[in-house]
Amino acid sequence: MSGLATTVLRNSFAGIGAQAAIKVLSFGFSVLVVRQLGAEQFGQYAAVLAFGATFVFLADLGLGVFTVREVSRWRALEDGKAHIDRFFGNVVVLRVLLGCVAAVLIVLTAWATDRPTAMLVALAVGAVGLMVYSAQGACEAVLAGFERLHVAAAAKVVNQLAFVVLGAIALIVGAGYHGLVVANLVGVSIMAWLCWRGVRRLDVTPGRPSPDQWLPLLRASAPFAVIAGTLGLSYKFDSVLLNIAWGDTETGYYNAAYSLVFASVFLSNALNTALYPSLTRQAAQAPESLPSIYGTALRYLMSVSLPIAVGGFVLSDQIVALLFGAGFVEAGPVLAILILVVPLMFASELLGYVVVIGGAERSVARAVLVSTGINILCNLVLVPWFGLFAAATMTVVTEGVLVGQYVWYLRATLAQISWQRTLILPLVATGMMGVGVLLMKELPTVVTILLAAVMYGMLLVLLGVVQPGELAVLRSVGASMRPRPTSEPLVS
Repeated sequence: MSGLATTVLRNSFAGIGAQAAIKVLSFGFSVLVVRQLGAEQFGQYAAVLAFGATFVFLADLGLGVFTVREVSRWRALEDGKAHIDRFFGNVVVLRVLLGCVAAVLIVLTAWATDRPTAMLVALAVGAVGLMVYSAQGACEAVLAGFERLHVAAAAKVVNQLAFVVLGAIALIVGAGYHGLVVANLVGVSIMAWLCWRGVRRLDVTPGRPSPDQWLPLLRASAPFAVIAGTLGLSYKFDSVLLNIAWGDTETGYYNAAYSLVFASVFLSNALNTALYPSLTRQAAQAPESLPSIYGTALRYLMSVSLPIAVGGFVLSDQIVALLFGAGFVEAGPVLAILILVVPLMFASELLGYVVVIGGAERSVARAVLVSTGINILCNLVLVPWFGLFAAATMTVVTEGVLVGQYVWYLRATLAQISWQRTLILPLVATGMMGVGVLLMKELPTVVTILLAAVMYGMLLVLLGVVQPGELAVLRSVGASMRPRPTSEPLVS
């Protein structure tokens, strides 16, 4: 168990460290972008991203998650290298071809919905980046299967750094959001090259593609494709519909608020990405230990996400004014609704992985289909009438429906978790912190946030949510974070 904890924490720290660096860069830069472009231009830029995100699953069709699982299983076999090489060769070519299909569909859909010419040009440039991203995704999946997430994490930091530097130059010279799209293309290309180098250092060489294997591969990854595709629709369909029904300005307000929500979920992404390959291996070696690990992970996720939701709800107007200025005051009430989705997003990501680790990815696909179907139907009915407030409300409702389905499916496993420490005590600490935030609301926003964070941390320790003994595991990760040889064995 200590070996698993060390591996997960090492990968989590690498992911959290990298994503923290990414988020600091991207968060500061996104604030600059919002302020520089204004609501209308930012809304058009957000719509470009939303169109791309809606179709991005076609460039993957579940092959990424499927690759992580298969590589995690094969790497310990004596003939694992041959399997992985053949698999990798097929996945790379297949994903690039799928990326081409997705790129064409993105541009055609935007043209069919009569989007402006400027937006079509930006989408065409972004479509090229999507094809590069397809190849990068195959490499990243292999790295994740070998539990070498720190390599991909470092590549993502470089990508974001390149995007921020080049994007800032684009804004300075007046290139607008088209310059941002080009900057993103350059950053993704660099990231793809770095991930490719990381795969080669693992002595993984893409084998000769076998087209006769592509259909079986797509069939096997189909449940993951349904999950990715429907989640993409769930998260971005509202922005596309808002842009069509209400225009660029409303889309700008909505996505300004939504950007703060997504900025808060990097801890969940890092932990769950690290857990997935490690727990896939643990499920085969010691499945009886899994409920305890799930409970610990969920406790940490709830301890982080609950105060974000409550604090963001109370301070939504002040946060928007502080970050985006008076021109985005309409985004404050939207943030107050959207921020409530954060704990649900943290929970749904972990619980979805738990179901997949148990080999029931089809159940995840069904759950996501149900929640996304509700999301699309309600958005189609409500957004044309009520605009961004309907979109925000349905985002929270949809995630709640998804979590409810996972909880029902995993009820036997979740019954083994101590819910007092996992959820009840973090809720108590969050409620007490929320009262403190209300009392301190008249202070400067930054001061209120800092004082609330200190108060909440003390409450977690006093209530026993975080115990001193757990820090010993964190300290044991130090040795595993030392530099590794440039070439790593296939079987470890």
